[in-house]
Amino acid sequence: MKNEFAMVTVLLCTAAFVCASPQTVAQTPKPQISAEWQALGWTLPKSYSPDQIALFKGLNAARGTWSFEAEKVGGDPATPSSGKLVITGGSKGGMASAWNLLWFWPIEHPQHAIIEQILAMPEKEQFGLMLVRFGPVKYSEAQPMQKPNTPPALFMGRWDGEKQKITWAPRAPFGGENHQDAAKEDAPSPVFEMLVDALGKISIQKGQHLPKGQIRAGGVTVRLEEAPPKSGNPQLLAGMHHVKKRSEISDPRILRYLPLEASDIHLVSDRNGHMAHYRISPKAFDTFLEHVWKRYRKERATKPESWVDYSEEEIAEARKGESVGRYEPRARSTEIIFEEVEAWEPLENARSYSGPRKRSAAGATYFYDREKGIAFHDAGYW
Repeated sequence: MKNEFAMVTVLLCTAAFVCASPQTVAQTPKPQISAEWQALGWTLPKSYSPDQIALFKGLNAARGTWSFEAEKVGGDPATPSSGKLVITGGSKGGMASAWNLLWFWPIEHPQHAIIEQILAMPEKEQFGLMLVRFGPVKYSEAQPMQKPNTPPALFMGRWDGEKQKITWAPRAPFGGENHQDAAKEDAPSPVFEMLVDALGKISIQKGQHLPKGQIRAGGVTVRLEEAPPKSGNPQLLAGMHHVKKRSEISDPRILRYLPLEASDIHLVSDRNGHMAHYRISPKAFDTFLEHVWKRYRKERATKPESWVDYSEEEIAEARKGESVGRYEPRARSTEIIFEEVEAWEPLENARSYSGPRKRSAAGATYFYDREKGIAFHDAGYW
C-alpha cells in the first residue's frame, strides 16, 4: 500500500488566496459528488471506485451485539467457543471510517477478549483498510472505552467485492520492522479472511499461523441486540452549501467557528474542516472574536494540555488583526473533482485575525472586510 494513511494527517479542506486586479473574481469550483459515498459520510467524486460501498454498508449493518461460535488456535476444534461480539463505530465522522469489534467469551462470566478496530481511509483509487488487534487479553467491562497496555497486531486488508470478504495480512509496526531473531523473522505470516455480508453477519475463515487464542474460524450466529439509536444526532455537512442564516445549520463543527449573526453563508465542508464566506456587521464580528477568546480561556483552564498557551498581550494583538489588503478566498478539496465554477465575492480591504489553536493545530483563521461587512474563515478539526 502506497499511503501509510494511519500515520498521516490529511487536511481535506484548505484555503488559498491570490493577488489580482479589482476586476478579478474569486471562483470556487462545483464538484461532481458521488451520492452513494456521500450517504456513507465521504465527499468523493463520482469517478471514485464504488467497489467498497458494499463493505461499508455491511459493517454499518453489523453494529450491535451478536452471539458467535468460533474455533481458536490451540483449542479443541470439536468444541467451539461461544461468546458475544459487540460492534460499534461507523463510516461517518473522523479522519477515517472506524468500526470497533469486541469479541469476548464465554457468554456467562466472560474471561477472555479480543479487541479490534477496522479503519478505512481513502487513497487515490480506493480505501486503504487496516485492522488493529489487541489480544487475547483478560476481559474487562471497561474495555470498550480503553485499549490494553500491550502492543497491537496490525493487518492490512484487501476487499473482494464478489466474494464479500477482506483478506487480512500483517503490516509492520509503525516506525519500522521489529528485528527479532532469525527464526521469528522467517516464521510464516499470519493471515485470515473476514466475510461481511449485506445484513452485517461477520465470519472468520482460513486463519493460518495465528497466535494461540486467536480465532481461526467461526462467526456470528444470532443478533442479540440492535445498535442503540442515536437520538438528536446533528446533521454533519459535506460538500458545498449556501444558507441564509446560521440557524439553518446544525453541524456542531461548523457552529463552533461561525458567528451567530452570520448571514448569506456559503460553505465548503469536509470531514477535516470547512471554509465559510458570509456577511456580518463590524460590531457583531468584534463581539464574536471576544467570545472566541473567552471560550479559549475557559477550555484551556479545563484541559491545558490540549491548547497552545497565549499570553494576554498575544490575545490582544490577535484581536486587532493585521492588514492583508485585497483577499480572494478560493476553496479546494483533495477529495472533490471540480467542474463548474461559482464566484465568491472578494474582500477588498481585508484584515486577518488568528483564532486560538489546539496543539494538534486545530482552529481557525478569519479574514474580514469592515467596509463591505464580509468575512471568510478557514477552520480545521484535526
